[in-house]
Amino acid sequence: MHNKTLLITGSNRGTGYGIAEYFYNKGYTIISLNRTLKKEAWLGEIECDLRYPDRIIDICEVLVENDVSIDVCILNAAIRKLSFMEEMAYEDWRDSVAINYTAVFYLLKSLLPIFKVSKTYVTVMGSHAASHYFEGGMAYCSTKAALKAMVEVFIQETRTYDIRTTLINAGAINNRPKGNADKKIQPESIAQCIYSIVNSNADMLLGELEIRPSQPLQSKDMGIMKLQYV
Repeated sequence: MHNKTLLITGSNRGTGYGIAEYFYNKGYTIISLNRTLKKEAWLGEIECDLRYPDRIIDICEVLVENDVSIDVCILNAAIRKLSFMEEMAYEDWRDSVAINYTAVFYLLKSLLPIFKVSKTYVTVMGSHAASHYFEGGMAYCSTKAALKAMVEVFIQETRTYDIRTTLINAGAINNRPKGNADKKIQPESIAQCIYSIVNSNADMLLGELEIRPSQPLQSKDMGIMKLQYV
């Protein structure tokens, strides 16, 4: 029997799918906001392209008007456009800001009436890229870094409503077949971690959590030699 509800973005593949599946198996009803539909009934999909704020607002207004209860909200959707700034298409920058950053603001603001009533636990998926910058990561690193400020302000403005919020900054996750799968965090492990957080005692708020792979790739350079690459 499903007596709690999870709203999640980007659950049609990878980490989002793993999180949704884990919560579903724990008894949650799932509401998914996905641009590309997986078309599996249990996902409870609503087609939503997060590049377009008007679509976000329209969907959220329907949820608010229908008094939908949301126990857990996981803002997971993101795009990763990697290229040097000189070569980056303007469209890639625009879409990265829209999906990775601006959409989070619109969702948090538009769903706040539900969060207040439901005492929702909100989780925002950040990234190690927010503080570990790299060449080719102009759009991805910038948008993930900006999320840190947004989530912190959101926490300060909303915790008096018994809304708890956590920013998850994870390292490499095995959400796409790109090699080194055994050295990455598995989506199920991320899901299990988030499940534990959102079901923690109500007197505790975990503002930010960094998660690293337990078995990282080994760098050929060690010690002071690493300073040559900073």
